[in-house]
Amino acid sequence: MDIMDKIKNKEIKGYLTIKNRIIFEGATYHITQRAPGKEIVFVENSDYLKFLSILKETTEKFDLNIFCFSLLPNHLHLLLRISKKNLSEAMRHLFRTYAIYYNIKYERKGHVFCGRFRSSLCNDDAYLLAASLYIHLNPFKANLAENLNDYRWSSLRLYLDKPKKTFIDSGEILHLLDLKEKNARKKYCEILKESRKIPGGNLISTESVNLFVEKAKWTAKRFYKKDSEVDETIENFRKKTRIIKPKEKKARKYLVQQLHASGYTIKEICDLLEISRKTFYNILT
Repeated sequence: MDIMDKIKNKEIKGYLTIKNRIIFEGATYHITQRAPGKEIVFVENSDYLKFLSILKETTEKFDLNIFCFSLLPNHLHLLLRISKKNLSEAMRHLFRTYAIYYNIKYERKGHVFCGRFRSSLCNDDAYLLAASLYIHLNPFKANLAENLNDYRWSSLRLYLDKPKKTFIDSGEILHLLDLKEKNARKKYCEILKESRKIPGGNLISTESVNLFVEKAKWTAKRFYKKDSEVDETIENFRKKTRIIKPKEKKARKYLVQQLHASGYTIKEICDLLEISRKTFYNILT
């Protein structure tokens, strides 16, 4: 089975590449790009506004669906879906157009961005949600904002408050949490606050991205298509120091089996119920 077969079968949830990109119609990608060395990409507010203007124009020209973004002084993040096999062409247009503007404005020559952009394939709903959390928390993790929704140059406010007309599509990710918009925004805020505790997410390196996203995925699963009864049961068992009654033991065993069947790993279940791996196996015996 080749890599494309594994991707189509959802065996590969995320795939980070710089070269030999996996491109197909309808695919979703986490895009990162940065300035060379210690240089910066955005000097003043008008630069951020110009980039967003070019991003909107690129979205329309190449038929992209932008889910979220975060623009920082020396790098940026985008989460988007392509409808045609034109990711490279679209990103080349976006970054080249901005680079021309930047060099003319600041009377300089040379590269504005550091080589080719990175693209991470998001091939799973939990991965998609986790990637959006990474992007929205990036300014906070980089100490550019004291409060989560204080940073101006990201799409986070579109997820926390009902947005005005915009080219950013926050609906698809929010609907993973709840079909009712108000409930979805509340849940997104809750999961965002929980995800602040996850290490990583303050750098553009592959290791930082992977560390955060992998840990955020299991946090996201607790909210994704959340079942209120299951959630209440989990909370009840977390509060109990000892499970003695046969009825409670049977209920906990059923809960663990359901979580495992839903795709939670053993570690995720242990963290969720605050139990040891040994207790996990004892429950199932």
